[in-house]
Amino acid sequence: MSPSPRPARRALPRIERVSDLALIAGHLPPRSVIIPGGDRTEDLRLVESARDHGIVDRCILVGDGPSIERAAEEVGIPLAAEDVVHATSHEEAAAATVEYVRNGQAEVILKGNISTPVLNRAILQLRVRPTISLVTMFDAAPIAGGRPLLLTDPGVTVSCDYERMVGLVTNAIDVAHDIMGITRPRVAILSANEKIIASLPSTQMGQDLSARHWPGAAVYGPLSFDLAVSPDSVALKEGALSDVAAEVAGQADILVCPGIDAANVLYKVIMEIVKYGLGTTAGVTVGVAVPYVILSRADNVETKLQSIAMCSLAAERMTMAKDG
Repeated sequence: MSPSPRPARRALPRIERVSDLALIAGHLPPRSVIIPGGDRTEDLRLVESARDHGIVDRCILVGDGPSIERAAEEVGIPLAAEDVVHATSHEEAAAATVEYVRNGQAEVILKGNISTPVLNRAILQLRVRPTISLVTMFDAAPIAGGRPLLLTDPGVTVSCDYERMVGLVTNAIDVAHDIMGITRPRVAILSANEKIIASLPSTQMGQDLSARHWPGAAVYGPLSFDLAVSPDSVALKEGALSDVAAEVAGQADILVCPGIDAANVLYKVIMEIVKYGLGTTAGVTVGVAVPYVILSRADNVETKLQSIAMCSLAAERMTMAKDG
């Protein structure tokens, strides 16, 4: 995905629900996936499912060779010798992953049985944007009528100064454009209140971000969560919101949290909703040379599959951008 603004490109179908990701990705060219720490059976089963859906063709496994072979034997997956890359440590596996990406042999990174900090430090070498951030797509029946929304950043960006927040918003807008097919996404900068309060810095941050020029998006803040997603809550304000706020309020496509604490708490709430069968999530890390997905063992199978599909769509957009 290329930074906004961008010339018009062939559009991918619009996402109406998170489960559309796998359906659309299955009609795109399959991708090569690399798994640093590729010795977990659940990761191999996931890749096989993605292969069955036409999303993945090649899977490169990096890590302890014998452990990888035992996992593949348990799952019943034949391994080509060139697809097993032996590494004696997490650092060595992370370094090998970076080299495979640089050589163009891997189009998607899927974190496996490897230390996240170690892998993330190595992946910094692949940075292509000022900000690396996690963008989560979700639909949840109790939120915004169940339509798909984007949330950022629940898992990567810790320090959220103004420039970093600009990067978060830019990354999320590009995901809305390129993966969700939304021409002019509505972005809500969240806080605890829609008014500017001196003792609540996130309200000032929302105002500052709103004042910036955002081509191809409507950005407004601060907004409380309910005013971002609920038309009923907006109606109770009886016209108290400005015209600019009214374009976003109650109909936001992107929720930008003021920091990782708020974003992670909201993300975990959404995960609990998903556990009850009332929603679906997927995620992609934006800002590196190829799409990168960090999955939790607590994620259900659908979340994991849709995340790989989301990465496939991101890889397709990146390929289209390189091709002009």
